[in-house]
Amino acid sequence: MTEQTYCDRLVQDTPFLMGHGRLSEQQVDKIILQLNRYYPQILSNKDAEKFRNPKASLRVRLCDLLGHLQRSNERDCQEFYRALYSTPSPCTAACPATHLALQGAAKGPACPGLLPHHCGQARQPLSAGLPDR
Repeated sequence: MTEQTYCDRLVQDTPFLMGHGRLSEQQVDKIILQLNRYYPQILSNKDAEKFRNPKASLRVRLCDLLGHLQRSNERDCQEFYRALYSTPSPCTAACPATHLALQGAAKGPACPGLLPHHCGQARQPLSAGLPDR
């Protein structure tokens, strides 16, 4: 069985993280600020301002952030999880991919490489926007 990548985990965990009350506004802001301060190549100042816009709902901002990360690379997704785990939240251990990985039974998402359709965005491949290697 192949090991799940951080990008695969993020695709699988997105519906869970988007659930009502899973992450507070303060937790999302802390994740955004951590990614922007320590990894400005992941989230530029402009991106961070967009994802922290108080005029947009938390759900829209979180969806945009997760979509942005899913279209980036493995390291960016890994740093998102590092920032997520650094925020005290009961939801972090309950993320489906994390829970499965801890059980040693991690499986890939049903539609690997696709953004969840509930975000209001068109489904796009994970590789969209990545440079060819």
